[in-house]
Amino acid sequence: MDIKKIVVIAALALSAIIGYNYYSSAQSEKARTARIAETEAMKSRLVQAEIEKANKVEAEKSRIELEAMPEKAQKIIADKESEIQPDTQYTSIDLEKEDRAKLDEIMNRWSDASIVAGNTARIALSPAVKDLQSIRREAEKLIVTPCLTRAQANMLVGMDAEILGYIKFMGDAKADITKDMIDKYEAHAKYFEIIKKCTD
Repeated sequence: MDIKKIVVIAALALSAIIGYNYYSSAQSEKARTARIAETEAMKSRLVQAEIEKANKVEAEKSRIELEAMPEKAQKIIADKESEIQPDTQYTSIDLEKEDRAKLDEIMNRWSDASIVAGNTARIALSPAVKDLQSIRREAEKLIVTPCLTRAQANMLVGMDAEILGYIKFMGDAKADITKDMIDKYEAHAKYFEIIKKCTD
């Protein structure tokens, strides 16, 4: 066999080996890329499943919290959630804090007016109750972040209970307003609990 044929055969064999190695390497790389893509897709599905699970847990907590509130608070929340809201996305904790400041300012004024009403003689209570009613109307008009809407609802329920207690007392010095005052303290305790949860 002459040297030219040997060289040609060797070149063909070498080309075949190189071609096979290239093809094999390309297939291996393709398979590796497919495995990586599959692993990433699986990771993504697991992350999505965890997010959905966390969202379900959060939704269940929210539902339990809502159902534990007085029916009046639940109705206020439902009414406020059904209102057309401005096109503002509450994505910043700063907005929560700004809205909390508005609610806290009203609650502070309420507390001051409540002290005045509590120290006013029954026959002179009318102006003090009017002040409380005025503050309550201001509180109701506020539009706050969804989280703080629940705090606002409990604030309003507590205000309503206290006003009702004073109105009963104005009509009858012997009226039992114990339940009204208990309702007020319970609702306002819930207000502070939700305020803290939303903004701290």
